[in-house]
Amino acid sequence: MAKTSIDGFTLKRLIRAGVARVTQNVALINQLNVFPVPDGDTGVNMHHTLQRAYQEIATLETADVSVIADRFAYGALMGARGNSGTILSQLLKGFAEGLDRSERLTSMLLLAALECAVKAAYEGVSQPVEGTILTVAREATESVKRAERKGLPLEQKLELLVAGAQRSLDNTPNLLEVLREAGLVDAGGMGLLCFLQGVQQSSCTNADALETEPEIVSAPGPLPTSALGEYGYDVQFLMRGESQDVVSIRRKLEQLGESVLVVGDESAIKVHLHVENPAVPIDYAVNTGAVLDDIVIENMQLQAEAFTKRRHARVDIASAVSAMAVAVIAVAQGDGIRAVFKDLNCSVVIEGGAGASPAAEDFLSVMQELPAERFIILPNDRNIIMAAQQAARFVPDKRVQTLPTHSVLQGISAMIAYGDARDEQADPDTFVERMQEAIASVRSIEITRATRSTTINGLAIEKDEFIAILDGEIVGSAGDVKSALLPAFSKVTGAETELATVYYGAEVTDSAASVLITHLRNEINAIDFELVYGGQDLYPYLISVE
Repeated sequence: MAKTSIDGFTLKRLIRAGVARVTQNVALINQLNVFPVPDGDTGVNMHHTLQRAYQEIATLETADVSVIADRFAYGALMGARGNSGTILSQLLKGFAEGLDRSERLTSMLLLAALECAVKAAYEGVSQPVEGTILTVAREATESVKRAERKGLPLEQKLELLVAGAQRSLDNTPNLLEVLREAGLVDAGGMGLLCFLQGVQQSSCTNADALETEPEIVSAPGPLPTSALGEYGYDVQFLMRGESQDVVSIRRKLEQLGESVLVVGDESAIKVHLHVENPAVPIDYAVNTGAVLDDIVIENMQLQAEAFTKRRHARVDIASAVSAMAVAVIAVAQGDGIRAVFKDLNCSVVIEGGAGASPAAEDFLSVMQELPAERFIILPNDRNIIMAAQQAARFVPDKRVQTLPTHSVLQGISAMIAYGDARDEQADPDTFVERMQEAIASVRSIEITRATRSTTINGLAIEKDEFIAILDGEIVGSAGDVKSALLPAFSKVTGAETELATVYYGAEVTDSAASVLITHLRNEINAIDFELVYGGQDLYPYLISVE
């Protein structure tokens, strides 16, 4: 008999299945990051956001769906990591509010809760962008709304919700040029789809979809193993041909592996999946008559072992902080860079960034602990800003300003301005003004290695090449660091440019860094170069140009 409503116990089971589904697909979601950088961590962020949310209801036994939804949303708000995790937490918050304290979730109430979820998520983003998780949530909800008059039972509405999310996700490359050029769908949208798939699949059975509770962890760990029992292989390839059937190909590949992604059209289809034997899906694709291109096979066991070596995010309050007018909280990764922030009188440095985003509650706990009445937060990463802003909403008795620093280099520049203003005994508003001016004046260059071959803004990038990122945009790619850097410097060197400070990472030797500086001085005579040990992971060089 079709279900017309569910209670809190059932909702908890469905949530548990959704959380597990995301956990199983962390690697897939990460790999959908548009930029081919090693800290593409959308999957990790959504995974930890949901894990923290599930902690709130893991031991909660109640038949009231509103209680389950409220606590789950609160946990997500506290555990929100990264932009996608923060938007997801807003979706869950809106969904809980849309239940309007009802004890049971009915088929009719589902749509109202979904619409509230979408409204809350859009309101939580200052500049909503279509072709993202927001679009997937909205269009999935609209697919349910179109069928509202049919009076469908709850299970069928969930099926419509998932089908609508899949269609919307497949269409994201048509809404964002950067996705289309990279041949990818939106990573955050994929994370939401995975969660909804877990919920919907569990709703179709009276038995629990999972034998055990989702693993609860508090910091990034190894990539989750698949149901195959091993990490297996990550396989990606492009199928070229004529009159290819995307739907039938997706269905077949879903039988061959896990974390299946199949997007494209009848002439070109991008395929991604996890399998024990990479030859199986490749053999199938060849037998369809397609011509295969851009084949990538990676051992996920080796990836997982490397991932465990990454440092965990933590809050570092190394020295006592006395009562102050303004306290600065910064996020930084690398012992050298953290030391720079402390030397510049940063009150607290939260270790994070570069694939290890702190949660909203990390900021909140610091603000609750310190005696200051006013805080300035320097997220130092585009993907951390929203979580910091969300934390600020939970301390209405304190004045909190989150400055949109996109890199630690902007954060360091802001701290230098903070110190100058403090030495002048300026008022707090002047602190903020000076710091904002400093942020605007610095250019940031980041060097890392490409994790895959792709094309971005017309620039062809080969896997493992060094790429130069100038103020968030990839501007150079080459087999050596100097050749990758020169296009970036050509865009920032001018009459007013005086100094480039080069922070070298944990895996760069002193001698290698010195050799690079010598080469740059020989090539670029217009500016001075200063070399500083940063100790950061994943990015061998971070360079501020002023």
